[in-house]
Amino acid sequence: MVTLKHRRGLYFWSIIVTSWCLCIRALGYMLTFLVPNSPWYLGTILAQAGWVAMVSGFSTVLYSRLNLIMENQTTRRRILIMIVLNGLVFHTAMVTISVGSAAVRNTKPGHPQPAWGRANTPLERIQIIVFSGQECLLSFFYVRAAYQYLRSRFVQRGKIRKTMCLLLGVQVIIIIVDIALIAVDFADLLMLKLFIHSFIYSVKLELEFVVLNQLVELSQMGVPGLPSFSNSDGTTPGGESTRHLGGKMLDWTPTQSPRPESLTFGGRDSTNKRPTMIQRTSSTLEQIPESRAIDVKSFLDLDKIGVIPST
Repeated sequence: MVTLKHRRGLYFWSIIVTSWCLCIRALGYMLTFLVPNSPWYLGTILAQAGWVAMVSGFSTVLYSRLNLIMENQTTRRRILIMIVLNGLVFHTAMVTISVGSAAVRNTKPGHPQPAWGRANTPLERIQIIVFSGQECLLSFFYVRAAYQYLRSRFVQRGKIRKTMCLLLGVQVIIIIVDIALIAVDFADLLMLKLFIHSFIYSVKLELEFVVLNQLVELSQMGVPGLPSFSNSDGTTPGGESTRHLGGKMLDWTPTQSPRPESLTFGGRDSTNKRPTMIQRTSSTLEQIPESRAIDVKSFLDLDKIGVIPST
């Protein structure tokens, strides 16, 4: 398990907002369906505001986590633009239609539903597919970046397989619950969807903490002699500089062999000409061309999200 030591940063606040808005959305629907004398606009506004922050808030959680490991700024910027545009288009449309329909239904009983209100069902199905696809895309980018990060740190294949199986397992669970939610929506089980939607996102948020623990393990993985760096300037705690791989920072520094290069036996110099593992690895890395630069960060600066790994 891990502990968050700082109450700051996009990752921390997106988790807090998403968690609270799960409750706010549920409270809005409880007022609407279980408290008949409550003002209709209070329950509607709470439910819609909670839904907006719950859905886009969870996408922001996925984005902020991806931001820690992915190096490519262009890809990260495009992902952020996608999240913002989808939120503006679908949240605005759905909130407008939902509030408008509730106003007509509660202020003009028996009045026929306006034409624009009939757009609610098809738009509801479109937005749930779009947001589910958006979350799957963000998860795909994270799994891909995590794999590249493990490859860049020369982690043993067994550890890579174990880590990737866990990450893929989490993503499969998320995809399954998304498919179940879409199936409920297309089956016109509106009441069931209203009450399980928040539960599904609470499950996703719980799984996010599994991924967070795995993220901490990623930051600590590597073979002996290739240490992880935690300093934000890309240096070791002792101040040594890092090596470069294809123009990208790589979080290790070749160290000197503990044995002296030249030993004297009986008055004769005996030179140690056998290269160490680190020296052989260094020579191999220097031959890698620029075009094969690794598209992940050289170290995971978990201090940005205030994570304290367990000891």
